[in-house]
Amino acid sequence: MDFLNLLARLADLDSTSAAPQPAAPRRAALGQLGQASTALLPGLLLSALGQPATAGTLDTRTRLDVLLLVRQLAALDNELHSRALGLVPGYPALPLTATEKAGIQVIQQQEVQRIALFSQLIVDGGATLPATPRYDFTGSKNGTQAALYPNIQTNPDAYLLVAQVIKDAAVRVYKSQVDFVRSDIYLTETLLRTHSAEARHAAHLRTLRRQRGVVVKSWVSPDDAAVPATSAAITRVYEGESSSIQTYNISDANGQLGALVSVPFDSTLPINVATPPLSPEAILRKVAEAFDEPAEAVVATNVAALFTY
Repeated sequence: MDFLNLLARLADLDSTSAAPQPAAPRRAALGQLGQASTALLPGLLLSALGQPATAGTLDTRTRLDVLLLVRQLAALDNELHSRALGLVPGYPALPLTATEKAGIQVIQQQEVQRIALFSQLIVDGGATLPATPRYDFTGSKNGTQAALYPNIQTNPDAYLLVAQVIKDAAVRVYKSQVDFVRSDIYLTETLLRTHSAEARHAAHLRTLRRQRGVVVKSWVSPDDAAVPATSAAITRVYEGESSSIQTYNISDANGQLGALVSVPFDSTLPINVATPPLSPEAILRKVAEAFDEPAEAVVATNVAALFTY
């Protein structure tokens, strides 16, 4: 199945089997959006997702925080891709190939669907939508500081780099945010579906970069060419992604998340099935590729802040 058909099928799934409930029941279900989710968490669920390095700062996030964050990321992505496609007045389309343009159009259309979905959930939960921010993807804050990506509106390579970074950040942060909505089955399913689609978007953007000659895999890898450290926010997107030690929580007798347990792959290597056999170092690089480490919400909000003013 090619990428465009795959994304189309994912879009159909998002708009059917995960469709919002009628407004009144949904308002009742989302009426406690502002309530801290951690007080409602049942036992050990999705524990294999691991924990961010400073997970203790996350325990006050609410379901409303999560919805506002994912809507913010969808809006940021939509604006970036819309400008690249020439859909925003004043921003001519980038010189993309027909194949590149077709894939990006699908991604952009799905971002529009997400904005509508998350906006509806926020409003039905009794909250107010935030004002639409102003965007500057050069990173110059509308000319008030030196630009990070001065040629992003004319150079497809600069655009695809920024698009990849935003998606990579979103994939990590979506994974951590599931913890704060999992007392709500509908929101959990919605967020997991979105996380899955975000990962496919990221893989496609990385593939486009590789086809342009960049040394980058379709997933985050220690073998990727380093992303230029234009800011601390960009650097933090990839912190911890090279780890070969994975962690998970165990729950106590009351079902509350307890101590972190480490799985040290560096001392117990996976079975080596490669021909010729891989070195221990090469195996650990494969281990690092095999896991997606979650990241705190601030990783994504700091990236978004680079391009808003």
